[in-house]
Order: sequence, then C-alpha cells, then structure tokens
Amino acid sequence: MSNYAYVATRARSRRSRLLPAEAYNQLLNLEHAEIARYIQDLEYRREIDRYGSTLSGADLIETALVDNLAKDVGDFLSFSKGKLRDILHVYAEKYRIENLKNIVRGINQNMDKQNLERLVCPINDSDKELYNKLYDSKTVEDMISSLEGTSYYNPLKKALEARNSDSLQPLEDALDLIYYQNLVSNQPSGGADVEVYRDFVQLKVDIANIKTLLRMRHRGIGAHDELLIGGGTLSTDLLSSTQSLDDLLTSLEGSKYFELLEPHLKPDSIDLNSCVHSLDEYMANKTKRFSYLYPLSVLPVLDYLLKKEREVYNLRAIVRGKQAGLANEIIEELVVV
Repeated sequence: MSNYAYVATRARSRRSRLLPAEAYNQLLNLEHAEIARYIQDLEYRREIDRYGSTLSGADLIETALVDNLAKDVGDFLSFSKGKLRDILHVYAEKYRIENLKNIVRGINQNMDKQNLERLVCPINDSDKELYNKLYDSKTVEDMISSLEGTSYYNPLKKALEARNSDSLQPLEDALDLIYYQNLVSNQPSGGADVEVYRDFVQLKVDIANIKTLLRMRHRGIGAHDELLIGGGTLSTDLLSSTQSLDDLLTSLEGSKYFELLEPHLKPDSIDLNSCVHSLDEYMANKTKRFSYLYPLSVLPVLDYLLKKEREVYNLRAIVRGKQAGLANEIIEELVVV
C-alpha cells in the first residue's frame, strides 16, 4: 500500500523551506563565509557543521549542498511504501548516473579521492561502497573495469571501445541511456496516479531527446539515432532524420517545444543555453502543475526534488562563480529561477 498522503505532506513541508527567488540576488553580494552562514540557518546546518572543521569557502558549501541533496533523496525513499517507493527507486537512479558522470570526469582530470568525494552524493551505504572502490581508479578504463558485475559495465565498455577520441561524451551518453531506458521500461500499472507519472516520464524523455539533438546538430553531427530514447511523445524516427538545427526546429512545429525553442534558434542568433533553460523551466512548471492537480501521486515528491536540485545548482553556480572571480552579472545569468 502506497502512503501518498504522508509522503506528499513531507514534500510540501520541505518545499516551503526552499530559498525564494529573491534570495539569490542577496547571495550574489555575500562572501563565501557569509553564504555558508546564510544557508546554515536554512536546511544545511547539519552538513555545514559536519564539514566545517576540514573545509572552507566554496569547497565547504559545495560539499554541504551535495550531501544534503543525497540525504533528501534517501529520506524520501525511506518514507515511501509500496508502488510509490518503487517509482521513486527508479527515478533516484538519475542521481547515481550523475555521480558516475562526476567520477568519470574527476578521474579523467586526475583528481584525488578527497576532491572526488566532494562531487558525489551517495544515497545509501551500498552506493558509498561502490564509489569508494571507483575513487582508487587511475584511469577511466580502470574505473569501468571496477564496475564489472553492475548494470553500468557493459554499456560503458561498449561506449569506450566505440569512441574515436578522448571525449567523455560517449560514456556520458551511455549512462544517460541506461537511466532513461530504465525509467521507461519500469513504469508500474495502475490508476490516475500512474497515468500522471507516465505523462511526466514522456515529458522527461522528449526533453532529453531534444537536448541531445540540440548538442549534436549544433556541432554538425547528424543521425546517431541510437542515442535517442523511445517512450516519449515525439517520433524518434522523425527526430533522427534531422540534419541541422533548422531541421530539428521544423520537426517540432505544432508542438509545445517549438514555442520554447524558436525564440532562441534564430539564424543570426543561436543560444543553446537559453534553449536548455527554457526546456528545464517548462519541465519544472509542468511538474508543479501536476503536483497540485494530482496531490495523491508521486508528483509532489518529484516537484520538490526538481526544485531542490535547482536550489543546489544555483548555489553551486554562485559560489563557484565567485571563486572564479566572475562578475555578478555573469553569475546571475547562470542562476535559474
């Protein structure tokens, strides 16, 4: 038996404690130590206190943010029962995929274990055990070998063997495919709560496919239909037949996605970052609407987690931007509200 009412109440309670949009302008004018004190008074006291004796500045804040997000995901998995927990378990794989991407990037940059640990958010003890084994890898090839026996090993091994450069993109694409194929193939059956979740999955698949094609077509790369995920509302055959950004935009005519992308894909002004922001904003707004229309479903939890991810992303952008000496105007462009 799923405990939708209880878990949705917990989600709404935590959502009410997220940073309001206007807080980011204030944070732009604070130093790292002041930002740490600011978020310590919110939901990050446990993590700031935990790491405050060994870390400082941007490292302290980023580590606290990543750790806190992992705790939130783990909490909702522990709160949930029945079908609701099954859905969240599949959805939570996205965090493991992001962790693996970060570890791949870190190992490729010869980061040591301490710095690698700051990039990941293990959800449970088994994740920690796996990641600890990966931290000792000297190369990306060693890391993939260490994943033997997991669902990640074969797709990553094939991607590694097939790539024709040192780019990590084929490996990241392989990890994304694992997640989305799992998301599509593990949808439960049931009533209205499952139907609204299916709409959410279709939306995620559509947006993932569009982002993939935006990146590839902008670089003049055509085809590669193996990178597209089935299960969305958009025809993968039609999408894979596009050869340019103009083709992609034309293929989306009549859909909601055309309206989101068209202002940012003018022939004389192509802004892929704005395209991505528009898609993410649309996803967030749709999920929020679903969560209010279907309060006894998984959507209130997913709405909260998406908002929490955005808060963590924004705070990391601010502290890293300040560390890099970027002007407030530039950092403000990175913040998504």
